[in-house]
Amino acid sequence: MRGQKQRKAEIKRIVLGKTDGVCARCGRPIPFEKATIEHFIPKYRGGTDDERNLLPLCKNCNKQKGSRIVAVEEYYPYLNCVFCASANEYKAEWERISNG
Repeated sequence: MRGQKQRKAEIKRIVLGKTDGVCARCGRPIPFEKATIEHFIPKYRGGTDDERNLLPLCKNCNKQKGSRIVAVEEYYPYLNCVFCASANEYKAEWERISNG
């Protein structure tokens, strides 16, 4: 079980690194313990735990987004552009699979 906890912490560190530790939506600094991992394409719509689909949001912004699918560049102004590109790449793959 310890290995799984370590893996989750490592994923959270990677995801928080996408914005240098701030919420991708509002830009407020997020303490590691309080960070929520947001699924860009919600899981119930077929999104996965692929790292390209995971973004750091504060609890408030995560709640506000809910299960909507949003435009990366508009909704996540604090996301490093490299990760915007990988999120859009993930979305394109998801759309091909969903409509395929």
